[in-house]
Amino acid sequence: METIQQTLNEQAQTLIARYLAAVLALRQQAGEPEVHDYRIVARRLLALLALWRPLVHHPELERRLGEAVHRLSTLRDAQVYGERYGALSPGTAPTPHIRVPMLTVRLEAWFEAVSRMPPWIDLAILHQQHLALRLVAGLARFEEVTDALNGEDGRAFSDEERLRHWHKLRLELKQTRYGVELLLAQGAGESDWLRILTAWQARLGQLQDWRQWRKLLKQPADQGKRPAARAARAERKRLKRKIGRCLLALEDQQAELVGLKLAMLSRPRLG
Repeated sequence: METIQQTLNEQAQTLIARYLAAVLALRQQAGEPEVHDYRIVARRLLALLALWRPLVHHPELERRLGEAVHRLSTLRDAQVYGERYGALSPGTAPTPHIRVPMLTVRLEAWFEAVSRMPPWIDLAILHQQHLALRLVAGLARFEEVTDALNGEDGRAFSDEERLRHWHKLRLELKQTRYGVELLLAQGAGESDWLRILTAWQARLGQLQDWRQWRKLLKQPADQGKRPAARAARAERKRLKRKIGRCLLALEDQQAELVGLKLAMLSRPRLG
C-alpha cells in the first residue's frame, strides 16, 4: 500500500516535471496557450511550495517563481483583451519579454529536502492546517483594509480602490484553490471547499477582466476614427455598470467565505 510520503513525493515530482515542460514550451513560442499553461503550472507549483513551507522553505525559489508569473500577467491580459476586442495598437501593446527561469537546481534541492521528511509527521493534516491558517490571514487582511476604507470620516472610496482590494483577495483565493486541489490529491480536505473556491475565482476573475478591459479601452486601437472612439466609450460605460453590480453582489456573498474559513479550521479529516 502506498504511504502518504510516497503520494506526496509523486505529487511533487509530477508538478516539477510539468513546470519544466511548460518552461521549454514557452521558450519556444510565447503564444496564448503557452503563456496560459505556464502561469497555471507555475501557480500550482507555488501552491505546493506554500503547503510545505512550515517544514521546507526556499524563499529564493518562491521569489523567482513568483516574479516570473507576475512578469507574464500584462502579456496575458493583452492576449485576453485581444480575443474579445482585437489586438492592441503597437504603441499600447506590451512588449513580450519571455524570460522565465528553469530553476532546475533549486527545485532539485527543494525536492531532496521534502523527500527526507520523517515518516512520523502527519503531512497531509499539517498541510491542511497550514492552508487554513493562510486563508484566515488573507481574509483578515481583506477585512482590515475594508474597515480602513470605511473609516470614521465616512469617505466613500472609488470603484478602482475597491477593485484593487478585491484583486488582492482574488490572488489569495486562487492560491488557496490550488492548495485545496493538492490536499484532495493527498486524501485530505473536502471537495466542497474546491467548489466554493472555484466559483469565487470565476467571479473575481471576470471582475478583473472587466477592470483591465476598461483601462485598455481608454486608448482605442484606431484613435483617428470617431466611430471607434465612440464605441470604446460606450463599451467602457457598459463595463462600469457591470462592475458596479458585481461589486454589490460580492459584498452580499462574503458570508460564504467566512463559512469556508470556519470549515477549513475544523478538525482535519483524512479521506
